[in-house]
Order: sequence, then structure tokens, then C-alpha cells
Amino acid sequence: MAGEGIELYVGLIAAIDTEQALESCRMLLSAEERHRAGCFVHERHQRLYTFAHGLLRVALSNSEPAVAPADWSFVVGPHGRPFVAAPGIARPIYFSLSHTEGCVACAISRVEAVGLDVERMEPRGSIPEIAEHAFAPDEVEALRGLAPDQLFERFFDYWTLKEAYIKAMGIGLQLPLDQFAISLADNKIAISFTDEIDDDPQRWHFTRLSPSTRHRLAIADGSGIPGGLPIVMRPWPVPTP
Repeated sequence: MAGEGIELYVGLIAAIDTEQALESCRMLLSAEERHRAGCFVHERHQRLYTFAHGLLRVALSNSEPAVAPADWSFVVGPHGRPFVAAPGIARPIYFSLSHTEGCVACAISRVEAVGLDVERMEPRGSIPEIAEHAFAPDEVEALRGLAPDQLFERFFDYWTLKEAYIKAMGIGLQLPLDQFAISLADNKIAISFTDEIDDDPQRWHFTRLSPSTRHRLAIADGSGIPGGLPIVMRPWPVPTP
């Protein structure tokens, strides 16, 4: 159950993209979600959105079997984070949904301060320039001197971990990326803050995964539980032939 940890669902599009699975997901979406999916110009983005939001609905119902996947409705908070709006359930349930080219992922938990981000690792202009603009000074310094392949992967480590933290906090772009820093020294993930951010770094636990050789995934867990909430990997829940 999600009450005991974080349920993590990951789907690589190459493995799940069938018409049967797509239609199964589409049937679960609300009319508004189907409309939003149809607004994407490219079909691959329409499919990605449909798979991600179908996955979310099935994942929530796996934790709350009394609620059918199509019966969930959502509301967006004041800073853009989506929450379950209905139906009413005994214990609140939270989620973090992320998708990128080739991958969809969802984390389900009873703890609100959990965030997930997944990114496809691909060139995005000049990594040093992006880092100088968006990262904390300690992160920029750590990137200097790395070999190109190490620089590429470490950049996406930082990016996904920082995005996961922002999503867990639920305050979006109001939290500047350069006011907190991720440390990966000795392969131990830690976070630190400038004086402008009132948060306790000791309550945060981070996990990074590689769903494929081209994807990086990060989870930020602000539960404050020593060692973090246990993460339970769940298989792709929508039938595929």
C-alpha cells in the first residue's frame, strides 16, 4: 500500500506503445484530458500524455481499489501542482507524475512532500551555459573539469534531482534553482539551502534511477523518515498484448 512507502510506476514507451494500451488509457481519461491530449500538435506527444494520465489513474486505483480509474478528478493548486479533488477517501493520497520523450513515470504516496522527475538525456545546447544560468554555484563548480560524457550525465543527475525537489515542495518556479544545491560527493545525495529558503536538509532523502540508458529519474522524499520511505517498484499496469 502507498501508506507504507512510495509506489513507483515506470513505463518505457517503446515497450508499452500499442493501440490496445493506448485505447485502454484513453477510455479512462476525462473529457478535459482527452481534449488536452488532442491539443498537442505531434501524435507522439498526444500518445505520451494519454499514457501518462492513464497510468496515473490506474496507479491511484491500485492503492484505492474502491475507486475506479475513470472516477478520479483533479484540481491544480495555487502553484500549479495537481492534487486529487474527488472522490473523498479516508486517507489523503498524493502523486507526482512526470513524462518525457520515451518514458512516463508516476509516484504514489500518502506523504505530500514526495516529488518525481524523469528526463530523456539528450543535448540541450551548451550544458555549462545552462548550468551557469540555472544551477547553484556549488553545482556549477562540481561540473567544471568533468570529461564530456561525465558532464552530460552529471548535468541530468542535478537537473532531475532539483526538479524532483521542486515538485515535492509544490511551489513551482517560485523556488529559484540556484537557491538550493544538490551534492553527489561519494555518491551520497544531499541537499543544502541558502538563507532565503527555510527548510531542513536532514528531512530529505533522494533516489536516482536509470529507467533506460537514455533516461534519468529522480525521487525527492521529504517525509523526514530516516533513510526515506521504502520505494516499491510496480509493473506497468495497463494491459498490452
